[in-house]
Amino acid sequence: MPVGALCLYDATLDALLRGSLPPLEASPITALLLAPSYMPAPEQDSCLADVSAHEVLSADARRLQLTGINISGAVFHSDDLVFGDPITLGPVRYIAFLLGIATGLKPDSLLLGVADLSPGGGALEAQRGHFSVTAPASGWFRLTRAA
Repeated sequence: MPVGALCLYDATLDALLRGSLPPLEASPITALLLAPSYMPAPEQDSCLADVSAHEVLSADARRLQLTGINISGAVFHSDDLVFGDPITLGPVRYIAFLLGIATGLKPDSLLLGVADLSPGGGALEAQRGHFSVTAPASGWFRLTRAA
């Protein structure tokens, strides 16, 4: 499925730029799914505690550790994410990336960013089917200079 741009969240981006966090390619990053009720707030939300009420979990769904993390230039890439096949899940609208191991996230685990899984609106679901998120070929995000 096509994914909207990953919006980096202020607190984590600030910590990365200040050098108070290890490089992203050396950090465990976890993906989790968020319900349509979540309203992205990059200036306000900073950690798992800010989004956990909107996390979509089911008997099949789990948090996923990103694999294949690669930074080329100023572009952040990872492997595609397969949440399940078959899986019953829904409704979901966003994918969130947090710093930390999937099984060890804490309320204060930093929120790297959020991407819209349904940029055209609505929500996604799966009923005993395949649910995956294809990493954008151009990368999840790119740091660029302002014009």
